[in-house]
Amino acid sequence: MFGPRPRRIAFGALLPLGLLVVLPSCRRHEPATDAAKDAAIPVAPASAPSSPIADAASPDAVVDASADAETKAAARPAEDGGASACRLLYGPAEQSFRGPAALVAASHELKLVTNDGGRPRISSVPITRPQAANAPGVVPPKPSSFVGVRWPPCVVADRFVYCSAPGGIVNRTTLGATDTKPVAKARPGARIAAASLGDGHAVVATLDTRQTSEGQMLHAFVTLDDGETQRLSDEGAGATTLQLVPRGDGVVAVYLDTRTAMVPVHARLLSMRNKELALGSDTVIFVGGPPERGVDFALGSSPGTGLFAFLPLPYETSDFGMAAVPVQDPPKDDVPAVWSLYPNGLDPAPIGTTMRSAGDVIWVARVRPETREPGSPRVLELGRVDKRGTFSSMGVIADGRRVTDIAMAVDSFGAVWILYGDTTVTWLERRLCPG
Repeated sequence: MFGPRPRRIAFGALLPLGLLVVLPSCRRHEPATDAAKDAAIPVAPASAPSSPIADAASPDAVVDASADAETKAAARPAEDGGASACRLLYGPAEQSFRGPAALVAASHELKLVTNDGGRPRISSVPITRPQAANAPGVVPPKPSSFVGVRWPPCVVADRFVYCSAPGGIVNRTTLGATDTKPVAKARPGARIAAASLGDGHAVVATLDTRQTSEGQMLHAFVTLDDGETQRLSDEGAGATTLQLVPRGDGVVAVYLDTRTAMVPVHARLLSMRNKELALGSDTVIFVGGPPERGVDFALGSSPGTGLFAFLPLPYETSDFGMAAVPVQDPPKDDVPAVWSLYPNGLDPAPIGTTMRSAGDVIWVARVRPETREPGSPRVLELGRVDKRGTFSSMGVIADGRRVTDIAMAVDSFGAVWILYGDTTVTWLERRLCPG
């Protein structure tokens, strides 16, 4: 699974970047035998732990999702609470928009931020004290009308919202205001990322193509506030999807350089130096096996766990699962992943996580097959990840739905909000989990 630092090679035929990310289906993968198989491939967009991490080769580092009694139970309709151990407080509530959104949990309300042609459209749900255990959950009425939202979703960095507009222009708007202004440029339809940096500053990361001696290649770029854009991805690599997260006084940038034969995961520290953006060294923290058509990932963190990258990937030659890769402080080369295996592979395999939530766990919602049989129904499973990177299932929360977009947030009462769906329907739930 680990290999030498990849050299940059031109992309093959480009996939439409306006499509949702398509993740690897499960079949046997043979090692690459031709240097040409190391060619980078494009991706269509979706949607430091305090103790040692077990090595991926260790049996303790691989957990089979089908072996968990929670996930073996037949999933009930989500409207009845599903088969989850987490009590349903709100929903499932069908939303008036179709597509992805960013979630922002404030002290008294949950904000849902969607992309309205490059400007944020904000709706909200009150956050109240969880009702008694024997009280019924709140289920709002179905909306009377619906609207589609633009891909990719807006991203929130503290008080700023970044949204992609037609043509790839990236706009910045103060949350709750109307001061929209263009600050960066991205390939149309490509995912963007953003994070707060220092006192009142924010950085946005974008993907865009550049002509090189090896042909058109996707690279990652970063822009501080409304200043000059500079290249993020290393000279020896391209970039196919990315995420940013604040850590300490800086920001951690993580990006994939997806190739035909492997998936290198890069991490880089960003900081402020003399009022300018400074880039730390580029580190390849993990190299995954060969994907099929594209792969996306999620970052999750909490004070008690540190920061992890979660990727749905083939494991060895015939299995498939979620790799939890620690992003240490500072990032280190070739760290081992902790694996949670799925009953089978699937395509796509979206993952949602909570970021910077209080406590000692990261909440994860992931789509996986229900059983090992080919063509098995997909289920949306809720679970938590501890400081070792081990995933523990809390059960299935949605069954029989095609889920391609997942967003999560934790509120001040410790309840978990999960937004999930696709371009035809979007649902919102709030759950309170034991422990």
